[in-house]
Amino acid sequence: MTHLTSRAYYKARILLVPLGPSGAALVSSMSDAGLREVLVAAPASHPDGVLLHGIDEPDTQPSTETVSDLAASTDMMVFLGSRLEEIPDDFVEAMATAGRNQGTLLAGVLVGLGGWDSEPGSTSMRVLRRELDMLVTVRKADLARDFTEVLKGGTREAIPGKLFQHPTTGA
Repeated sequence: MTHLTSRAYYKARILLVPLGPSGAALVSSMSDAGLREVLVAAPASHPDGVLLHGIDEPDTQPSTETVSDLAASTDMMVFLGSRLEEIPDDFVEAMATAGRNQGTLLAGVLVGLGGWDSEPGSTSMRVLRRELDMLVTVRKADLARDFTEVLKGGTREAIPGKLFQHPTTGA
């Protein structure tokens, strides 16, 4: 008997984009909980620049890339935050535009969402809804980490060909 694997094994290149201090705190907790093999981006002093580091690397010595080069080497951007009033709308728009031009999936994950009642929060929600392909809200950071793992293609311990196997006859 052979097994038919229902999907090919693939690791997507994920870029986490923290949305303000709450997003940075969520990235830190996701790293502490074991999320690996993703990059983290933050605004640089130049409008077309991005500070970049691996999630398991200290952010004290990030590399700098252009927004367009980074988008070209990314499969999915995950914008992550919890406080709408903290969101840097200009940075979201620049990253989303570059990603869309490259065909990058643009996802937003908002954890324990707050800030609806402020004018900046209301504006940021409009920006997110306009710029992103999907917007997910969850109650806890571990759900955001799991969502990112699914987008990425699984954990480091995942075994290619061992996911979703169905027995078949013949061949």
